[in-house]
Amino acid sequence: MTRQLLAILVAMTCLFAVQPVDARAEETVLTCRIEGHDREASVAIAGDSAVYRYGPPGGQAELTLTTPLADLDYRRNSGAGDTIDEVVTFNNGNTAYRVAAGFRDGLAPDPSALVPFGRLTVFRNGKSLARLTCRPDSVRRTHDLLLSRMRAIGREQTSDGEPFPNYPIDYPAPADQSPPCEAQSNVDSCWSRGVAAARGGDLRAALGHYDMSCDAGFNDLGCYEAGKIYLHSRALRDYARATARLTRVCEGDDPGQGPYACKYLGWMSLTGTGTARDLDGAWDRLAKACFLHNGMITIDPEGCHFLAETIRAVQKTPVPGLPDSDFLAYVALAQGCTDDAETVCDEARTFYATAAARGATWITSCDEIVRARNLFDSCRQMTAAPADYEEMMALRRKLVAVFREELDVE
Repeated sequence: MTRQLLAILVAMTCLFAVQPVDARAEETVLTCRIEGHDREASVAIAGDSAVYRYGPPGGQAELTLTTPLADLDYRRNSGAGDTIDEVVTFNNGNTAYRVAAGFRDGLAPDPSALVPFGRLTVFRNGKSLARLTCRPDSVRRTHDLLLSRMRAIGREQTSDGEPFPNYPIDYPAPADQSPPCEAQSNVDSCWSRGVAAARGGDLRAALGHYDMSCDAGFNDLGCYEAGKIYLHSRALRDYARATARLTRVCEGDDPGQGPYACKYLGWMSLTGTGTARDLDGAWDRLAKACFLHNGMITIDPEGCHFLAETIRAVQKTPVPGLPDSDFLAYVALAQGCTDDAETVCDEARTFYATAAARGATWITSCDEIVRARNLFDSCRQMTAAPADYEEMMALRRKLVAVFREELDVE
């Protein structure tokens, strides 16, 4: 922002009288230093009101605005991973001060890191006047504190009409200072603490609780989350532990997370990430991710994409007794398409169109096979958009049948 705009902003704040603030002790929701300027923005809670301040760090605020929590313009946006972006707006006449805070994915060399962000946008008569960003290293935030206090006074929804989430709001102690895991309905207390820590952006603390959850053995939820962190987080990476945690989930019976765990393991084998490249191992894991993990046929569509890559890498030349690799790769991509995965759908349809344009013989073979089995009128139908859930599941079962029968898989 230019010096002129900053001067306008400062001058504008001085036009308004500082509003009285509840004398009770305040709880800090957010505070941060503005990038490139000697100013600080903050949001706090005082009693049943939210307080916004802007001014020099440690000095007298140039602007203070107070809004009852019941009337606060509060919204939530999905952020990175398990985090939540919160957006609050304070109004002062025809001028509005919108504060957004949360986490963003990191950049190379650690794109899995959760980087805190804060942003202040000033509007006048609905038009943006200034947009200021917080220095990431200066952001101090107590996530979900506003949500907690608004729920406590009986407020039930955001300003755009979305119901408030009803999850417990906790700020857990480190795993080594926490009590043993206890079963909680279909989850457990350690997994819940891990989610709370992750929501606050502390992946190291979250990992400690997820590991506790996995070791307690009530379910595989903690194993899956721990495995992902060990695989993706540059700071916490441990491929051996990632493999162990994800293998337990992939070989387990959880139809929701199992296919995704198999996808990660298959991708590791396909790319040689954290292990020697193993196309046979990749094939086995990715076939489970895309087709074979569970009788409910829940799948990971990205696993189908990687399975198609693996199939073509394994069968660069025709193999006696096995179907054409392009045929099988297309079936895998079509299965990913059933999950409404737009990128995989586009890939499947492009794959088919390219093959048809060059007169690929596998299309003729595919058409003959699916007609003989009374599954499809043609293989082009494999990527048709299902009208509803039942039609989608019927399509998915047909594709599983093609895959199993072509490979003679029980």
